[in-house]
Amino acid sequence: MSAVARRYAKAIFGLAREQKQVEAVGAELGAAAHLLGTPALAEVISSPLLSPARRNPILDAVRQQLSLSPLVANFLGVLGDHLRLGQLDAIVDQYQRQEDRELGRIRLLIRTAASLSGDRQTEIAGAFEQALRKTVIPRVETDPSLLGGVVVEAEGTVYDGSVRTQLERLSREIARSDTHA
Repeated sequence: MSAVARRYAKAIFGLAREQKQVEAVGAELGAAAHLLGTPALAEVISSPLLSPARRNPILDAVRQQLSLSPLVANFLGVLGDHLRLGQLDAIVDQYQRQEDRELGRIRLLIRTAASLSGDRQTEIAGAFEQALRKTVIPRVETDPSLLGGVVVEAEGTVYDGSVRTQLERLSREIARSDTHA
């Protein structure tokens, strides 16, 4: 994460906190990043060759389409003026981390070989909520290379209960016992 993204995220987060709009601002920033991240628009809007006179109408259209609050609308203008719109995704990621910390939340990435039922997803999220004493926001991805089981990533820690890892562990143990025999 770049120092620039951290500084901008910290600034907008501080203003959002003052206005008691932390979640709303986070949602608006995410929506703006999604829209401005479309390939054609991202290339144009972050180009240093695009003059502010041509960039501002594009940003105005984004502001209107998303019905952005004055805080987020002005923030996008500042990013545009300082040629930092290309950093918006990183700023949103950093903002989201601050928001989660502030609100006692944690995001989980749950990877499985096949799709999870809603009950199983709730069960896994509940176990992590209880263990970490935080509100869990799960995101589920399927990864056929796992063969089976579940891999959960939370705050930089990986909890690996995949069949693939268990087989690799078993293979290492067998190889170790063969060298000791």
